[in-house]
Amino acid sequence: MLAQGVRWFDDWFAIENIAPGVHAIGEPRFHQINWNYLIEGQHTALLLDTGPGVRDISEVVRTLTKLPLIALPSHLHFDHTGNLHRFQNIALPDLPVLRACMRDDVLHATDDLFRGFLEGMVWKPVRISKWWPIGRRIDLGGRHLDLIHTPGHSPDSVSLFDRDAKILFAADFVYPGPLYAQTPGADLAAYLATTHALLSQIDDQTQIFCAHGAPDKKGKHRAPLMNSHDISDLQKTLMDIKDSGKMPKETVINARMTLLANDTAFASWRTG
Repeated sequence: MLAQGVRWFDDWFAIENIAPGVHAIGEPRFHQINWNYLIEGQHTALLLDTGPGVRDISEVVRTLTKLPLIALPSHLHFDHTGNLHRFQNIALPDLPVLRACMRDDVLHATDDLFRGFLEGMVWKPVRISKWWPIGRRIDLGGRHLDLIHTPGHSPDSVSLFDRDAKILFAADFVYPGPLYAQTPGADLAAYLATTHALLSQIDDQTQIFCAHGAPDKKGKHRAPLMNSHDISDLQKTLMDIKDSGKMPKETVINARMTLLANDTAFASWRTG
């Protein structure tokens, strides 16, 4: 199942070293083909997303780094937070929609943000160690990551940008396959605004690693890699839909992506 340069950790997790100090941890046997990213600096490591929790990702992480670790979910959907409770040091972006989930210093995700009921998964409450403001430059020691708010798929979505290495960890904002704008909180106006924000910061040399993959033509898996042209194509598609005044349920973006939407996702355009 794995492409050249990707190795099995066990019979579930796959590992690819995509850049110095950056490990992609994939779950190609899970139906959503999640990819999570372990990013190391000189004194701290950060894990972006923890997978659906079908298997314990913390065991993989422990073999890859001995550095103090921070876990950061790109958003609270179940396929990104299933193992979050296994980590002691958890950071969240300081967003009102997330602050509203706090009760007695514990994070309790709403059904709309977690969506675990769709697959029989139950949210496990966690304590938050750090609240990071949007725009924060996260210092891992010799590596800096900018925290970018990237709503569209969900209101709490964030991405990380390593400007020096020209790597954008885009999570669920773009990836090969159908982009979900038919889930609670999805918003096409926010999607479009995020394309403008990202394209103002990245260039043609930027590598964009995503949270969901797809097998190649030979059925092999590796960390999903996109580029700035994919975001440009998404931007053009959204602008064309907005100008048309129509509300299509499915739209082809390019050969790698389609956009799925429902009436609610168009609401901000209708009222704006």
